Amino acid sequence: MSDVVDMKGDWNRRARERPEKYIAGFHDASEAEFRESGRRDVSIFFGGIEQLLSEGRDVVDIGCGIGRMDEFLAPRVRSLIGVDVSGEMVARARERLAHLPNLSFVEGDGSSLPLPDDSADLVFSHVVFQHVPRRLVPRYFAEALRVLRPGGSFVFQLPQRGARTPSDAPDRDTYTMRFWDIDDVEARLRELGFELRPRESAEVGLPGERFLSLRFHAVKSAAR
Repeated sequence: MSDVVDMKGDWNRRARERPEKYIAGFHDASEAEFRESGRRDVSIFFGGIEQLLSEGRDVVDIGCGIGRMDEFLAPRVRSLIGVDVSGEMVARARERLAHLPNLSFVEGDGSSLPLPDDSADLVFSHVVFQHVPRRLVPRYFAEALRVLRPGGSFVFQLPQRGARTPSDAPDRDTYTMRFWDIDDVEARLRELGFELRPRESAEVGLPGERFLSLRFHAVKSAAR
């Protein structure tokens, strides 16, 4: 059976079905509950690094979906661009958050960022890379480096591989979670030239398994 990846087609179908169902596991959430989850996750995800969010900063969100977190980030920064592989998600995001003038959304191709070099102070991604086929994730790391200005930060989350975590799903599966080794992630970042800041971890419990969710913080050298 082919392992051809069709992230765009898969996520367009999910967006047409019910985007909230596939974004952070909200199967039957009300609009109010969905919005509150975005507010909460901004607070948790940027806990301890709130200084990265300020009125003078230009920010990029990889895997923005319909703007769940972006709604609460945009008022805190100069500009925010959400990038998503799904044109359907992008269209929904633009409709939902049209009232925020410094927030825009663009459709990507699933492994690159359609943005200029040295154009952002912060690139972040939350509960996104864990669904992306493993071989494509380092391409996003390189793209984040390209898009960041010297001294800019790349902040993202991945679940940690453990003794009992499952093996990778086939590449054609663009939803099942994939787990990562800390050393592998940090080695890839260093190879690109990022400087690493202390990572944070939080225990997550799902039916039948528990694992650590890791927040990585990498900085583009000011000398680049």
